Amino acid sequence: MPKKKLFVTIQILPDDLSEAWTFRLRYRFFEFLFYATVLALFAVGFAAVKIVQIQGKVLLANHLATRNQELMEQQRKMELLERELASVSEKERAVRSILQAFLARTPADSARPAGTPSWVADLDRYLEDIRTVDRRLESKDAGLLKEKQPSIWPVKGIVSQRFSEGGPEGRHEGIDILAGENSLVVSAAKGVVTEAGWDQDLGRYIRVNHDFGVETVYGHLARSFVRTGDRVGKGFALGLVGNTGRSLGPHLHFEIIFKGKQVDPLPYLQ
Repeated sequence: MPKKKLFVTIQILPDDLSEAWTFRLRYRFFEFLFYATVLALFAVGFAAVKIVQIQGKVLLANHLATRNQELMEQQRKMELLERELASVSEKERAVRSILQAFLARTPADSARPAGTPSWVADLDRYLEDIRTVDRRLESKDAGLLKEKQPSIWPVKGIVSQRFSEGGPEGRHEGIDILAGENSLVVSAAKGVVTEAGWDQDLGRYIRVNHDFGVETVYGHLARSFVRTGDRVGKGFALGLVGNTGRSLGPHLHFEIIFKGKQVDPLPYLQ
């Protein structure tokens, strides 16, 4: 017995009561048309989601680029200030050497008789000005030193694993900070990038030297914004939180190294 063909009939009835329009479509064609429409709607929805994700990444990249430009400008100003301070310090040392040679040939301040010449009083005022400049230089040097101390949190999050030198918990050479994937990671202090690459355990990582024997390490990054040799300021954007290397989820592994030995970062972070 031949297989019966199935049809779908569609009728369109005009308002003016004229003859109706009738269409007969094979059931298989109608079924194909239905599934094709469903697939098309799914493809459009998937494309819309991807477009929204791409737009989000573009906005994030633009924000990071703007932030990096601001930090680079601040770093440029700091370097200019350092050069100016170095120049002032050099001149101050030269003035001091001249004054010391001059004072060696003058009476001591504590034994001045009445009627001391006016140039001695002028010299006292000048020395006081020199001391004022010296105090200001010391204050600015302290500010520069503070910039190189790793004291700010590299990412906002929750500490999931603390530093440990060994024992029952095993050795852990830094702290793990839980944070959302692609969260911004910043430098804990001013310094120079000495390494920016890949490690089997840390995945994508960055190492920064801050002078005075202090270094910091940032591991499991999804993306890095810097290269070896780049100068970074305190709070400078280094990369994004990821899940690379030996990692069970998005987080940042952060280390502070002093004279070649890892130390607990928590006491230093504000």
